[in-house]
Amino acid sequence: MRRLSTFFTALVVGLAFVATACGSVSPYAAKVDDKSISEDDLEKELRSIAANGPYLKLIESRQQVKGTGAGTFDAAFTALALTRQIYYQLIGTELANRKLAVGPADLAAARSTVIEQIQGEDVFKDFPKEYQDELIRRQAQLDLLTLALNGQSGSADDAARAYYDSHKDEFASACVSHILVSTQEKADEVRGKLSRGEDYATVAKAESSDTQSAQKGGELGCNINQDTGFVPEFFLAVLNQPVGEVGPPVKTQFGFHLIKVTNRTVPPFDQVKDQARGKLAEGGQEKLLTWLQETVEKAKIEINPRYGTFNKDGASPGVVPPARPETATTVGGIGPAPGPAGGAPPP
Repeated sequence: MRRLSTFFTALVVGLAFVATACGSVSPYAAKVDDKSISEDDLEKELRSIAANGPYLKLIESRQQVKGTGAGTFDAAFTALALTRQIYYQLIGTELANRKLAVGPADLAAARSTVIEQIQGEDVFKDFPKEYQDELIRRQAQLDLLTLALNGQSGSADDAARAYYDSHKDEFASACVSHILVSTQEKADEVRGKLSRGEDYATVAKAESSDTQSAQKGGELGCNINQDTGFVPEFFLAVLNQPVGEVGPPVKTQFGFHLIKVTNRTVPPFDQVKDQARGKLAEGGQEKLLTWLQETVEKAKIEINPRYGTFNKDGASPGVVPPARPETATTVGGIGPAPGPAGGAPPP
């Protein structure tokens, strides 16, 4: 999968608060088609972030967030926050058009994702409760749309279980030993010894050219799975040959393997639920990126000149801040050390 652009990264790891303000008396920060994001919406997010000291410290180690004046945010950082709000506004509209709504299971799954993105429960709990709930809801909406674009329906957990049920081999692990030799003839000779009842570990120590595992009687360990780096031919045999028996020689780029599987298990869904959701997300992120780029291109987006303009060109369309630094956003009541506009540092 090609490397995702910063355009998508800003959406995935950003923590945006978007309370649609149609008809609000507050001046608009942005207009997205027939909806508005008010200045109050943007400033409410900034205040929520500013209330979380540990998160501010984390963010400030990665990027400039403070403006030149006391109690202000850097104009570029404010523009990034507004860009993310526009993205989430578009996602909310798309879900409404598809008649999709997040449910309790979606929210529960999204909570763990948000906590991971912002570096843990201790940081998350320092956000105001209302903001915590909004972060979770937005992540749930993002997950739901990703699934829909990838052709899945139901909640995130439902989709993850369906994936697990149809791809159990991807979650299997096994206890495996092998004897590695260089030719088919040698493999047949060694297999003959094993067929006549010679001890597998003893034969491995004497015959295997994999000297590291040979010292342990051919043992490779008990957590052999899809992610442990074995070549496909080898792992396919691990998945399919009978447990407790030595299978026929398996040819790989390394030679010929006489494989013995002593145990093979598939963990229950609850143990690998997050892993299943991650595998689903891998398939949907590229589609989400494409959808978002196309949707931004078609949308009518207007930015309050105080915050800049909206540029649709390039791989990372978004709000371009005004040229003058004095346009940095002031948020009342937070003192001289304001925080970021929401956005966990990329992992």
